[in-house]
Parts: sequence; structure tokens; C-alpha cells
Amino acid sequence: MLIDWVTGYLSFEHLPQQAAADLRLLTDRVVRFKPQTHADYDEFVHQKTGEQITKDGYFLLGLDTVIYETACWESVRSDSHQIAFRVGSDAIWIQGSPARVCGSGDAVFGEGASAALDLPSCLKRMAVFVSGVVGITLSLNPEHWHVSRIDVTGSLMLEDLASVRIALRTLRECEGGRYRVSQQAGDTVYWSHKSRLRAGKAYAKGPHIDYQLKKKDYSGRQYSDSERSMINRLLRLELRLGAQWIRERAGKKWFELTPNDLKKEWKDYFQRMIGDADMKTNDDVKTRIFAAAKTEGQAKAAHCCFLIIQSEGWEKAKEDFPKNTWYRHLRILRAAGLGDADISAGKVVQLRRKVLECQVVHSWNDLYQKAA
Repeated sequence: MLIDWVTGYLSFEHLPQQAAADLRLLTDRVVRFKPQTHADYDEFVHQKTGEQITKDGYFLLGLDTVIYETACWESVRSDSHQIAFRVGSDAIWIQGSPARVCGSGDAVFGEGASAALDLPSCLKRMAVFVSGVVGITLSLNPEHWHVSRIDVTGSLMLEDLASVRIALRTLRECEGGRYRVSQQAGDTVYWSHKSRLRAGKAYAKGPHIDYQLKKKDYSGRQYSDSERSMINRLLRLELRLGAQWIRERAGKKWFELTPNDLKKEWKDYFQRMIGDADMKTNDDVKTRIFAAAKTEGQAKAAHCCFLIIQSEGWEKAKEDFPKNTWYRHLRILRAAGLGDADISAGKVVQLRRKVLECQVVHSWNDLYQKAA
């Protein structure tokens, strides 16, 4: 696993006044303004430039009708995993993949702080990198920084690229609970991509790496043919922890989050989707539902609900039950070991059987050893 993305900002109160002023000269800005009357506007431009220009001109210097001003992101690296920064009115923001500035720039397993899930060190490494680019030393004290996004990524090793794509087809149908399939693009599935709390993403890592390597301005690690063949077996699962989660759900300050905290969040999000891998077939479902329910009546009702989902689909089944009853059935089904992918389909999905054969891999050595 690795930390694949971090977004954070440093308030100018932790920088010398001159340093903050110098930073504001480094990035472009987009300004929205409300023009004055024709006469006033033309007179304003005439005073500033000594010549008349049309009302559609965008000579804004000194104009006092600015509605808002937004700083643009400046990319330090040009490939898709990049470090970027922008300078706002009261802070400097940095964002990108810490894996791109740790070691060789390996975007598959990461290196150093990225691979160790050491969040404070990831941000420090990014801050040092940006400091060298802008020529201004940024604070490395984690208490001076605010973090608004953390991406935690894990890779599952399957049999081959075809198996990865089969798993993705199953995941596209996973709905319910915290999961809302919001986008699909090629070999990628997104869940709740606009959420400020949590969002998920699944994709085939092999085609993604091939796409990156073909770009003329790619500056990351170069992968051998053998490595690229192994990457084709990886199903990538990314969890984005957003600003709301960090603010309300983390239960501690961002720099106090441990590797185990981040692993738990990732495992909790995706394991609930996949469910208990020990349940191999539909024949196990009824037995485990009856074992999970408090009473035989609840077990029969939950099993009936599962059969309705199987025959008529998730949405139709949901309409057939009162809200409290529906959620009681879901609790029993999940307690029985069914994942949301199973419940959405009304059967033990093929992904579960694939999960029995695949494993989370953490490094190149781990990948080759498990593939042997």
C-alpha cells in the first residue's frame, strides 16, 4: 500500500511577510470583475493606459470592481502524477503524489515515506521539493500545515489483465450503503467522486502505466518489460479521504494518523464491498444468514429479501420494504458475510471467487514472490 496523493496548505502567518509577498508573484490568477459604466470604464482605461480600448478589453489593473480572484495551480512535474502548488491570498497550497518525489518516482508501490504510509513525512518531502522550486523555505512543522485530502492505495494481484477487467465489471454494479457508482471511464470505476468525506476508485494499473509511459513528457520511473507484464495483473483500489473526513471523522489531527489508521480505513471501505471471502458459493448464503440473525423469523425475512434482490434487482427490492425493515435485512446480510457487491447482485459474485485467489501486494519483491 502507499499514500498516492496529499493536498495541504501552509498559512502565510508561518512565513515572513516578504516571503509571502514574493510567493504571490509566482502564480497566475483568474479574476472575475464587474465592469463599470461605459463612460467610467473608458475613462478608467484612458487614465491607466493613455489610450481608449473597447468595453470587452480585460485591462484590470487597479479596477475596484473585482468580485473574486483565484490563484492557478502551477505544475512542477508535467506527467499525471505531479507536484503542483498555488499561492492564494493567505496561504500556499501544494498537492500531488508524494511517490513522485520519493526515491525513483515509482507510482506502483511507492518508496520511502509514501510506501511506509508515513503521512507527515510525505508532506515534508513535498514541501522540501516545492521549497527548492520556489526558492523560499517553507515550514516543515506539521502543526503549521492543514491537510484536506489523503489518497490511500492498495493493489490486488489477480491472475491476469482479463481477470482484472472481469473484477471491474463486477465492481461497476456495486451499489448500496456508502457506495454510489458515479463515473465509469474505460478501465476505471468511481464511487461518490464528489464526496468530501470518502470516495473510491478502482482501475487496471497495467493500461494506466502503459498510457503514462507513452507520454513524451513522462519523467517517472521506467519499468522493464517483466515489470510491465506483472503490473497487468494488478487491480488498483484507491480510497480518497476528503476534508470532511479529516475534520470530522479522523478523531485526531492529520499528522497523528498512523499507518495502521490509514490501512484500517482502506480495508474497511473495500472489504465491506467485497465481503467475507470464505463464502464461496450461494449454497453458503442461507446457512450463514440463519447463523447471523437473532431469530428464525428475521433470518427467513432477510433471506427472502436477498432472493427478491436476486430476481428483481436492488432498487425494486428496496421499494418493497419499509425503511427500518430494509436496513435490518441489510445488517443481517452483511453480518452473514455478504459484501455490498454480493447484495447488489443478489448472489455471491465472481469477484469473491477471484479474491480467494488474489492477494494484496506491497512491493516488487512481494509481487514476484506471490506470483511464483
